[in-house]
Amino acid sequence: MTSAEVIAGPGDGHIPIILLAEDDVLVRFTTAETLREAGYVVLEAVDASEALALIATGHPLDIVLSDVRMPGELDGVALTYAIKKLRPNLPIVLISSHLDPKTKHVGDAFIAKPYQQSELLELVEHLVGAEWQTKRSNPSAS
Repeated sequence: MTSAEVIAGPGDGHIPIILLAEDDVLVRFTTAETLREAGYVVLEAVDASEALALIATGHPLDIVLSDVRMPGELDGVALTYAIKKLRPNLPIVLISSHLDPKTKHVGDAFIAKPYQQSELLELVEHLVGAEWQTKRSNPSAS
């Protein structure tokens, strides 16, 4: 993408935009490439501060994927709370090998490391798909 390109917003022909917050460069690179190969636009952040700075720009986003353990003042759980204050309908997936899947958190979904690429892609597709979008725009829909 060049700086002159405009990223489409939601609507017909919209390619979902994912914000990936992951401090481990290898994990971030591999995950971002997997998502790009599946047709998504991926923005990368190395920590929660960078992710929040990107969100503050108002850039269109369809989903956030965040590692739980990251360096800095905020971890992935704190990042999730901060994002939900700014954009309450933005789906967030927490990713960790350290968080118990049964633990309550503010994220919309959780995936444990290590995970299969197909498992991640299926979850992302579900959360940016028509069913999720309908629930986001009409919270009373079942």
